Amino acid sequence: MKIGLTAGADPKARHAALLDARAAALAARGAEREEAVETVAYLVCACGAERYGLPLAAVAGVTPEPTCTGLPGAPPALKGITAVAGAIVSVLDLAACLGLDRAGKDDVGQDGGHVVRLRAQEPPIALAVDRVLGIARIDVALTRPANQPANQPEGLGRGPLSGYAPPGSDRTGDIHEGFSLVDLPALLAHFST
Repeated sequence: MKIGLTAGADPKARHAALLDARAAALAARGAEREEAVETVAYLVCACGAERYGLPLAAVAGVTPEPTCTGLPGAPPALKGITAVAGAIVSVLDLAACLGLDRAGKDDVGQDGGHVVRLRAQEPPIALAVDRVLGIARIDVALTRPANQPANQPEGLGRGPLSGYAPPGSDRTGDIHEGFSLVDLPALLAHFST
């Protein structure tokens, strides 16, 4: 029945038609709504041509890369120490920690680098990256290995990369490239002595 076609329409029939139309509109609206997906946020950084995601919950802040004071006898991945937000922080080169070939990269005069300070690290640690690209929100299922159930704790002895977010997996739409997910505890285990 059409609503409001004639002024003399039966009030009961008009009321029933109005309720039917409203119910149909509400049902259609529910069908259009996307299923809610649990996501997790990552700070996406560039190291050369590679892209890496650091869990945003582990990031305390990002600053332009300051000059570091080198330490004698330090491992190659440790760029040195510097002051960040009033604290003395050890700065690790993320690319070197991941074993990336940095041939031809000259640290002297490098512009545009960033330092990502990590939360709850003693002593305080920051990661030097070429550039921070933005924040991506990805499906939490991408953060677990395919054969690992959601309720099973992560195993020890894994490498510093825990997964991969393929291109287009960022639900915010800001990060278009794919990126590798960094497992910070595994990455920092080599430097926590």
